[in-house]
Amino acid sequence: MKSKHSSTISNSRSLANDKTIRLNKFLSNAGICSRREADELIKMGLVQINGQIITEMGFKVKHNDEVKYDGSRIQQSPPEYLLLNKPKGFVATARGAKIKKSVQELISSGVKTKIPPIGDMGRPITGLLFFTSDEILREKLNNSISIPMIYQVTLDQNITNDMMKKLKEGQMIFDKMQKVNTISHVDGKSKKEVGVEVHSISPAILQKLFASIGLKVIQMDRVVYGGLNKKDLPRGNWRKLSSKEIGFMKMFS
Repeated sequence: MKSKHSSTISNSRSLANDKTIRLNKFLSNAGICSRREADELIKMGLVQINGQIITEMGFKVKHNDEVKYDGSRIQQSPPEYLLLNKPKGFVATARGAKIKKSVQELISSGVKTKIPPIGDMGRPITGLLFFTSDEILREKLNNSISIPMIYQVTLDQNITNDMMKKLKEGQMIFDKMQKVNTISHVDGKSKKEVGVEVHSISPAILQKLFASIGLKVIQMDRVVYGGLNKKDLPRGNWRKLSSKEIGFMKMFS
């Protein structure tokens, strides 16, 4: 049964040739939920269009409609998913503060609105940085402990097998046990250079993990983030993720 609110809005629509999108798809594109979950939210009366509650399945949204979920306005543009190969000298932060040489400067040419990165990355750190305006995915990735990451790290001195063993066993960092999954010297390089595989450990935490055993990080480069790598992505460049890659990232959340 259609609500009175739904009927009122449906009857007031004009310009039938305007581009429209089904409400459940609109919510899904905005990163609120899946289409199936969107149908449930609509049934529960949690979605408004132009100030009116909508409970009609299949209702279509026009480009100039104001859509709100649980009282908050939803942007109509679909969520963005970007991957940047960050160079030195730029800062990544999800806190929104104004910073000189922010990574936002590197992606501004291809996006209309500011898209926050997942996690922070200081000026000396290089490598892969993932951005998305998908709030549902952002929250899940920020709370995930299962995202595989690989770093290439240059240290201030040779790292011994005993030191690597300590890193694999774990060290207390900010009252939490942190450890690496695997660590090994890089073939053909000095004993100061290692490849490190971790799960959901930020560059800052990894630096402190090395410091806990008396090693200083000189250079750090993230070469793998989730299922994403730097193939065909030169330093300082960025690209949009494919639908397959987006789906893969959602598996880690």
